[in-house]
Amino acid sequence: MSQINKNRLSFGLLFLLGLIWGSSFLFIKFTVLSLKPLTAVFLRMLVAALCLFIYLKIKKIILPIKKKDFINYFIIAVLGNAFPFFLVSWAEISINTNITGIIMGLMPITTVFLAYFFVKEEKINFYTFLGIFIGFLGLFFLLDVMSNININLFPHYAVILGTISFAVATIYARKIPNFNPLYILTGSTYFACIILLPLVLIFEDPMNASPTNQSIIFGIILGILNTAIGGLIFFKLIKLTGAAFTSTVNFITPFVAVIWGYVFLNESLNSNQILGFLFILLGIYLVKKSTDS
Repeated sequence: MSQINKNRLSFGLLFLLGLIWGSSFLFIKFTVLSLKPLTAVFLRMLVAALCLFIYLKIKKIILPIKKKDFINYFIIAVLGNAFPFFLVSWAEISINTNITGIIMGLMPITTVFLAYFFVKEEKINFYTFLGIFIGFLGLFFLLDVMSNININLFPHYAVILGTISFAVATIYARKIPNFNPLYILTGSTYFACIILLPLVLIFEDPMNASPTNQSIIFGIILGILNTAIGGLIFFKLIKLTGAAFTSTVNFITPFVAVIWGYVFLNESLNSNQILGFLFILLGIYLVKKSTDS
């Protein structure tokens, strides 16, 4: 493959991934209209698990199942799948998709910040510190804290906690020796289903639920497109270009979330939220600049 064609493929896959992951928040909003959060996440993970199972069978790939692999799958399943997906789904019952998408854009900033404390190789330079500071300053404006004293911010805090959970999962995965992204994606998806099934049966009684066809369809789309296909594209990008280039997808997903929210749900941002959005994007840029240098 020529360098030009490789670059075109890389940028094409990057924007496709941004569109797919940026649309997640819109699809979640439609899914939780008639499905409870745990049930919505279980449906998503079950569909993704079936897709990945078929993919591994076609490719004749055998998933490692040693004790250390089970531990890794379980931890990533909790911190990178079940817990954050539940928090975001629960939050989107009451907050806009665009706000959710922008807050989730903080993930790479949060990852770098936490990695400084838990990964020996990580160092924070001036750009890193400035990016982290500006990113979290953007969060302050995004939540419009001073003018929203009487507004329930718990759903926003849930998304922030979900972002932290994703970041911790990323740091944990980074510390796994001979990390294989496809194995982690598949194994953690399987384990997420196993973890979620009893929780759904205990807390949400799905047998007596009356979901609309719309919610079921979007839950299936989340599993196929946003989880299974999105994950495979993500790992293909890492193989083609490396993690640094792939991480720039975090610039695209918040924009897609904002545009989709405006087009399909008539959502809008006030001046403070727009300012927060711009600060977060600048923070992502500075953090990425510091890690690339």
